[in-house]
Parts: sequence; structure tokens; C-alpha cells
Amino acid sequence: MVTISVDNLTKIYRLYDSPKKRLRELLSISGKRYHREFKALNGVTFKVEKGQTCGIIGQNGSGKSTLLQIICGVVQPTKGSVNVHGRISALLELGAGFNPEFSGRENVYMNGALMGFTKEEIKARMPDIEAFAEIAEFIDLPVKTYSSGMYVRLAFAAAINVDPDILIVDEALAVGDMKFQIKCIEKMKQLKKLGKTIIFVTHDVYSVRNFCTQAIWLSDGRIKLSGDVLTVTDAYSDFMKIERNVNEKAPQILLKSNNVLLIKKICVVNEGLNEVKELEAGTPFSILVDYKLNKDQPGLVGGMALYGKDNTYVCGLNTKLDGFSLPCKKGEYRLKLSYTEPSLLPGTYFIDVGFFESSGIVALDYKAKVDSFLVIKKDYDAEGICLLKHKWEIHPTLI
Repeated sequence: MVTISVDNLTKIYRLYDSPKKRLRELLSISGKRYHREFKALNGVTFKVEKGQTCGIIGQNGSGKSTLLQIICGVVQPTKGSVNVHGRISALLELGAGFNPEFSGRENVYMNGALMGFTKEEIKARMPDIEAFAEIAEFIDLPVKTYSSGMYVRLAFAAAINVDPDILIVDEALAVGDMKFQIKCIEKMKQLKKLGKTIIFVTHDVYSVRNFCTQAIWLSDGRIKLSGDVLTVTDAYSDFMKIERNVNEKAPQILLKSNNVLLIKKICVVNEGLNEVKELEAGTPFSILVDYKLNKDQPGLVGGMALYGKDNTYVCGLNTKLDGFSLPCKKGEYRLKLSYTEPSLLPGTYFIDVGFFESSGIVALDYKAKVDSFLVIKKDYDAEGICLLKHKWEIHPTLI
């Protein structure tokens, strides 16, 4: 069953250089135009089936937020149509939907009314909303007094505790502390298991890969690519070619206060477990990571990645993909990843290490380019970053 159907969706905004030009156009007898047109969306068409989780990625200005606003009915399209089957609950960009002069509680009732709930129905859900938001007495104070973290806590609590058929989340989880981020992700995972339809907008391909069942890449108001998650996110990553740094390679949903896990030490060792900075090409080696788990964390995921000196992504591995379980109980541990048959060619290689909650979206701790090692070889074998097993053959051509 198709839950959301978008057909040839186009949204054109009129842009004016000044308010005066807007007024001149309004009062113009000759119909002279003083605006220029901007196509935020241009012929977008796609479908989302019931129970699917769709990740929408793209650069700023690609049309992601405009698309969501039209699906939610906040903005009307210039052309095209959207058909939605089911009740939508949306958490759009911070600041949308709530009246700053109203209290948090009043805004929850108003939000519920807009979704078609009666006052009695919202009242019945209010205890769950209050408990999830965890903002205590602030719920009865004007929203304009809230911090961004408090705002998103209440907004998410109101959106997710009304049993929606469709949940739409637009980058909002990037705000707030890590504990609340994990809480939100767990709730979204519950909705996913219940067969709810979820649209998740983010800049972060890692979140999409770990959470979504399909992906759409928007660029300049058009769909550049859609379909399989890995295919779309790989193509998007290649297109972006961003120079790596800590914030770019770690997931967008980053921890705010490191009270769950702490990476203490990372080093490269040889087969004798001696720490090394230089390796002969082809020699097996391991990466050791000492970390402290400050509290129980079910489904903990660990990941390591190697990069070349020009930021070339060599290989990224994680325990979730390999089906390797990490301890979930509070304590101190050492994680060892061994490369038994490395084929790295000579050069300098850098290491990224990260730990995540079970879905792989929220980073509990992430260290980028935290260590490096040098691969050396006397003989000249090949060029590039790795030596592939190969053989040469020659055959006579048939003419």
C-alpha cells in the first residue's frame, strides 16, 4: 500500500530585492514584474510504501524542507500533487509549529487540535508527553523562554506520542543532549517495528544507511537519485567529496555530553602486540582500542576506518555489519581489530574510531584521524592504496 505519493511536485518562490519592489509589483497597472523566480522543487515524483523508512539527503538549498512542508500541508505547491494516506505527525525545523507566546502545554493542545485530536484525547496523552519531554515545570511556561534543547524535547514528545501513521523528522535530532537523542531513536525504532511510515531528513549518510530502507537524493529541487540505500548514499558521498574533519566524518547526530562511553587509547600493534608506527607492506597488524563504558548500553556498536593521506576512504568496518557483539555492561574493555592479510601499498594511513548506540545513528564517542601509521616496502609493486591479487595472461586474437 502506498502511504505517500508525490507526483510532479513543483514549488516556485517569488524573490524580491526589497519590500519596495514587492509593493511596486502589487500596484503596477501594466503588470510589470519586479521579482525573480526560484524553483525550490522542480518536478519531484516518488512513492513511499506503508512501513518504509525513507531517508532524504541533499545539500542545503536542495529542497528537502520545502518538500516536507508540502507533504505536511504547511506549504502549497505551485504545481503537482501529494496524496497522503494516514495521520501525519511532523517534527520540522526548530521553531516551526509552536507559538512562542503560548506555554508548552498550550502548544501541545494546539498541535493536537491541528492533527484532529479532541482536547480529551490530548489530555489522555499528556502524561506520556510530559514524561518523554522531561522539562518538568517548564511545560507551563511560555515557549519563548525555552532553550533549543527544551524546545526540541517538547516538540518531539508531542509528535511521537500521538500514535501517528506517518512520522516526519527534519534534522531536529541534531539538537539536544545525547541521552535524549538515544531516547528519540529508540522510540523511532519502536514505530518502525510497528510498521509506521517514517521520513527522515538529514545531511548524514551514516544515519540513512543504518536506519532507512530507501533513500532519495535531492539536488537543486530535483531527484538526482532514489532507491536502494547503499547505492544512493554512496553516490551522494562520492559527489560531495568533502575534506574530512571530525564533524564531517562523525555522524551528524553527535554526542553533547560524553557520559556513556569514553575512548581512552588507540594504537596500532604488530603480531607480538608491540605498538608500532611503521609496518612492512603485507605484514598483519591490529588496532587496539581501550574504552570505558560508564553505564549499561544494549546493542553497542563499534567501528573503525582507514583513510589515506589524501583523505581517500580505504576501508570502514563495524561490529554491527560483521555480527560481532560487544559487551553491554558497565566496565572497561579493549577492542581488537586484526587485519590478517593486508594489501596496503606504501604510504601514511589514518585511523577513525567510533562507538554508537544500537542503530548506529547516535555517536557515543568518535575520534577522527586519532592515530596514523606508515606502510613501507623496498620493492616497487604497484601504485594506489592497495595491491589486488592478480595475474597476467595473453591469448592470440581470433581474426
